[in-house]
Amino acid sequence: MKKLLALAVALSLIFIAGVALAEKADGEKLVRDLWKMFADKQWDQVEAMMSPAFQSVHTYGADDKAAEMKLLRGLNLGAYELSRFKVTQERNVVLVSYFAGAAETIKGKRLGGKATPRLTIFIKTDKGWMWLAHANLKYVPAK
Repeated sequence: MKKLLALAVALSLIFIAGVALAEKADGEKLVRDLWKMFADKQWDQVEAMMSPAFQSVHTYGADDKAAEMKLLRGLNLGAYELSRFKVTQERNVVLVSYFAGAAETIKGKRLGGKATPRLTIFIKTDKGWMWLAHANLKYVPAK
């Protein structure tokens, strides 16, 4: 009986470990997919991926979901390069820091393509991975 109980516990732990591994996010892929949506101007998909609680911070200050979508809809993204990814995950939250170099036109101004640090945060919900927050350390003109 003890051996059967020990086997059941061991199998349960293996199953739980397998589920935990299966739920681990590929943070780099989430960011790359998001940037592809930016480049392809798939704004409805971007907005659907954003959490209602979304916040971003730029050099001019903070934005909520509506303000970020307004900024993004005005984005004209040229060639871009993403590099130097660091991904950490704590339960249902994934943090991805990386460098993004892009020739961007934001608010009618063409910004240089020098790579600058970014931080993007995703949260796992019943709808899948949602974009929760973003920090952009590249200069963006004030509103």
